Amino acid sequence: MGLLDFLRGSGGGKVVVVEDDVPLRRFMADRLLEQGVDVIETGDGMAAIDLILKNKPDAVVLDVMLPGKSGMQILAELREKDTKTPVIVLTTLSGEGGLKLEASKHDAVFLNKADTSLEVVIETIMSRVDAKS
Repeated sequence: MGLLDFLRGSGGGKVVVVEDDVPLRRFMADRLLEQGVDVIETGDGMAAIDLILKNKPDAVVLDVMLPGKSGMQILAELREKDTKTPVIVLTTLSGEGGLKLEASKHDAVFLNKADTSLEVVIETIMSRVDAKS
C-alpha cells in the first residue's frame, strides 16, 4: 500500500511540509492535495514545531536549511515531545558531516533533493506511516 492509498483510506490524512523553497513546497503540497491529503505548510523554522504539535500530522516533510531554526533543531525538539510521527528530512545538503546519522538517531529518513523524485518522497512517507500503524 502506498502513502496515497493509506491517506485516502484514513479520511485523507494530514502532512506538514516545512520547506522555505516556495515553488518546491507548493509543488509538493499541490501533489498531495490532488490526492485528497490535507497539507499544512510553512517555510518558517520558528513556526514549524508549534504547527506540527498543534496539527498532529500523519507525517512531516522537513527541510534542513530554514530561516529561524534549522530542520535538525526542529527534529530534535519534536522528538523530545513526539517520538512517533514519521519525519522525512529532505535537503540539498549531502549526508556528510553527520546529518544522515543525526536524522537516523531521531528515527527520521534522510533524502537528498537532487537525488530523489517527489514520488520517492511520497512513498518514503508512506513506508514510515505504515511502520507506525
